[in-house]
Amino acid sequence: MAPIFHHAKFQAPIVRWRSRISSIWRAGFATMGHYTPMCASETATTKSNNVYFKGDIPLNAGAEQMQTRLLFTQPRPVFEEVENLIVTPQGGGWKDGSFYEKYSACKPGLRMLRENINPSREIASAYFIQSGRAYTFGDWFSEYLAALASLDLLDAPLCLPAKLAAKSYVQSDIKRLGIEVIVVDAPIRIGVAKVLRQPKFIRYWRGEDIAPLERFLRVKPVKPTPGSLIYLSRLGESSEIAVREHPNHEIEALVEARGGHVLRTAEATLKDYLKAAAFAETVLLDHGSAGYNMVYWSPRRVIEFASDDWWLNAFLMFADAKGVKDYTIIRSDLGSPDDVAARTASALDLPIET
Repeated sequence: MAPIFHHAKFQAPIVRWRSRISSIWRAGFATMGHYTPMCASETATTKSNNVYFKGDIPLNAGAEQMQTRLLFTQPRPVFEEVENLIVTPQGGGWKDGSFYEKYSACKPGLRMLRENINPSREIASAYFIQSGRAYTFGDWFSEYLAALASLDLLDAPLCLPAKLAAKSYVQSDIKRLGIEVIVVDAPIRIGVAKVLRQPKFIRYWRGEDIAPLERFLRVKPVKPTPGSLIYLSRLGESSEIAVREHPNHEIEALVEARGGHVLRTAEATLKDYLKAAAFAETVLLDHGSAGYNMVYWSPRRVIEFASDDWWLNAFLMFADAKGVKDYTIIRSDLGSPDDVAARTASALDLPIET
């Protein structure tokens, strides 16, 4: 069992506290010329369409059953060429002695800003990916695979921060997709770096993001069996960010009683997800990055279980971008496990909206 301080109840405020502290360090280093943040025009957003859902409203989702998709006001290029960029094991992108946010794997904290940047070697050309974060499978999928999918041709090796490159799912995808990778385990100077930029704002997936991603991942569309349902259960899952709890036993029993399938994400492989495509007309999922495996499926309805302590609209936006019109959110912490199961059963009893 994970330590109690790894629970989302503790991790959510800790993340916010760290962000506030880091902003102080960043301001100081910016004043000294050692940190170059993105300018306001690069981060400005504009409202696009509303994405609607049914069921419960997560505590941090506002007052209505909808989320508004946000877009960057100023569209970003697929990549920018940067000469003599130094990349570091933690994901920093340094040029002329300054940490450039738009060339780095995340906003820096004090440790990144004080990281050794003396290059151990030089390479002529490589890709590097600008991202907001590089910690979890969700980050790898949303900000790395999606960025790579925007390229017509990957004509140089990809430099990856050491910790991210070491993750098993990253290694699996690299091998399966035939990506040439240079692990940045010491600072590297890249003569001409092609820095892939993030075209979408955080996790606000757009319809145009899906087709390139499916092509890149070699998705073979499978039409699900009518009436089928599958539950992506986090029972036994060890979160990379924050532990949260769901009434897994009760939902698993409900799904199996209705002839559905249960796939426990803690032990599932890509082969398992591919085989499950035929059972995925209705997808039930605990909020977590395993939900991105819907990319291999063609669901018509999604029911998401959301923790009161940790929820993002990522999977709502992703499902909408894939064309799912029937989306329900159920708060796992509202009522007893049996209450949650009863609300789930009521949602399943409704016809699928198209």
